[in-house]
Amino acid sequence: MGKSQKSISSKSIKINWVYPPEMSSYFSDNFVVQNQKDHFILSFFEVINPAILGSKEERQAQLEGLNDIDAKCISRIIVTPKKLKDIIDVLNENYNNYLKKSE
Repeated sequence: MGKSQKSISSKSIKINWVYPPEMSSYFSDNFVVQNQKDHFILSFFEVINPAILGSKEERQAQLEGLNDIDAKCISRIIVTPKKLKDIIDVLNENYNNYLKKSE
């Protein structure tokens, strides 16, 4: 322990945001948020409505025979409470900017 230790300085490193070409984008129209002791699970779903075609009577029969629709999970993200707060802040900022531009 007789040797003195040199302190390590910090350095900013640029992040390159890469979207792989094989990555698909989906429209999410439903989501579920679950929380555990030390993390949150954000699940995003896509609901594809069934095509109901035919005459008025045929469409009515199809509708009456329909009991449920699948919501396909298209992405699931697990984040810490701190990161969820960051996500909420960024979403709020972007949404407020959107509202200002929409006026």
